[in-house]
Amino acid sequence: MTRSLLPRGLPALTLLASLSFSGAAFAHGPSPVGSVAPEDDYAEDIQGNVPGASAIEGRLMAPCCWTQTIDIHDSPIALSMRHEIRRRLRNGEAPEAIQASFVDRYGSKIMAVQESSQLKNVFIGLSVIMGGAGIAAAMMIGRWRKQSASKDAAAKATPEPTRDQWDEKLDAELKELDKE
Repeated sequence: MTRSLLPRGLPALTLLASLSFSGAAFAHGPSPVGSVAPEDDYAEDIQGNVPGASAIEGRLMAPCCWTQTIDIHDSPIALSMRHEIRRRLRNGEAPEAIQASFVDRYGSKIMAVQESSQLKNVFIGLSVIMGGAGIAAAMMIGRWRKQSASKDAAAKATPEPTRDQWDEKLDAELKELDKE
């Protein structure tokens, strides 16, 4: 009988992986967080105490590589942009003004979804298609229910057929076979 080593080795493998990842985090030295913003601001930012910050961060691209939005990008400039957004929101600045200042600073390329993008039209088209499919599905289900209700009513309305001599003969033969 062969047993798999995976169930017994899984806790050890998990522990080893977690230790190697935690060691890798300390191997790169101090985080650039302290150089970008004070520690107390950073702790407040991590907890998400600034409403509206994540919406702005999800709409702005990281200007270091232009591949990810700053809410998920992990670079010093993206981190400083997140801190700046949260600081400006805490000071009472409007989200539209903050976004406009980043567009002025970096150009329209900073926006994750460009003004000329057809993404809005795709969303509207998919919404119409999905709404139509939902209506069609509801109509089909209604038709199926109506058909099954009419079949049930028809089945209840028809009387049971009367038994004839052949039914009696068949029942008698089956009883004889059961006795054997």
